Amino acid sequence: MSQQILDMIARMGGADSVAAMASRVGLSPEQGQAALAALVPALAGGMAKQVQAGNGSIVDSVAGLAAAFTGSAASDQAIGHGTEILGQVFGSQDVTAAVAQNAAAKTGIDSAALAALLPMVATLAASALGNGSGTVAAPAQSGLGGLLGGLLGGTSGGAGGAAGMLMGMIDTNKDGNPLDEIMGMASKMMRS
Repeated sequence: MSQQILDMIARMGGADSVAAMASRVGLSPEQGQAALAALVPALAGGMAKQVQAGNGSIVDSVAGLAAAFTGSAASDQAIGHGTEILGQVFGSQDVTAAVAQNAAAKTGIDSAALAALLPMVATLAASALGNGSGTVAAPAQSGLGGLLGGLLGGTSGGAGGAAGMLMGMIDTNKDGNPLDEIMGMASKMMRS
């Protein structure tokens, strides 16, 4: 799933955006790419965790917010959008700080630089998801929320919007049931 989001970012001309974001926080373009590769899996995992908790509409919401963004990924506006996205996906600044520290351990890049980069990466990743999915569904029972509810025997809904695209990415074995993958991701996140 993370690789698919990274691929969408690359198709959207992400190398230039990543270089601009990296420069803003004092990193080289290569460090920016390494940071992106370390941070996107945490963002994807956070989105998957929201889905598991029955909050799939959050994925649609953040993708819609980011898809509507038209400025530079390294702008103050992108940081503002990204901070809002992180709040919705992770729910607390402590989790956001832990994500930066974990990425620092994996990449050797300063955690303060990664923490500064994370809101920009969140905007870029959510924008890739939103722009790659076509329309973004807004109602609470749409997208992942509706699909997950249907899979669990609750309200049925179509798998549209960014959340529907994310659900397709999560279902890596293409068995039509992403719950096994969601449970595996949650288990990995709890162990790290």
